[in-house]
Amino acid sequence: MTSAQIAFGLGEHEDAARALLRSEWTQAELPSPVNDPRFWTMTCPDLSGLAGLAVVANGFKGAQAADGPRPYRPVLEYLVIDRRVRDRRLGRRLARHVLQEVLTDADEVIVEVERERVGAVRFWTEHLQCAVAPDSEQTAEKVMRLRWPPADR
Repeated sequence: MTSAQIAFGLGEHEDAARALLRSEWTQAELPSPVNDPRFWTMTCPDLSGLAGLAVVANGFKGAQAADGPRPYRPVLEYLVIDRRVRDRRLGRRLARHVLQEVLTDADEVIVEVERERVGAVRFWTEHLQCAVAPDSEQTAEKVMRLRWPPADR
């Protein structure tokens, strides 16, 4: 198993995180602070730079209460592993770590996946047992929303 370190936050990796995102999605950008993003980075001793990045934003619904914070509804927007270290189960390790940490503040996590990325949809549904959200919760033609954990948890 490949050694990897997962850390909360970007630390000194902000530029590397942008570059890693853009290696997969040329127009991708780190989310605005308005959506209360949370970041996790993964590094490996045998790779210079970031091995992985996960970004969870607050996909809150409804108006903010005048006397309190916005409701927290976590949406995992990005999970990307550097191509040089794929097929080492690092994506699964990072995904499980992030999902479990996020679940301490919420009942479920929404995972957004581009429908055309069949391998990514399979990764989330087979390896992490995510369930496809009902049609009423789907928000865009190109993006599929999944739920974690499974309802039978």
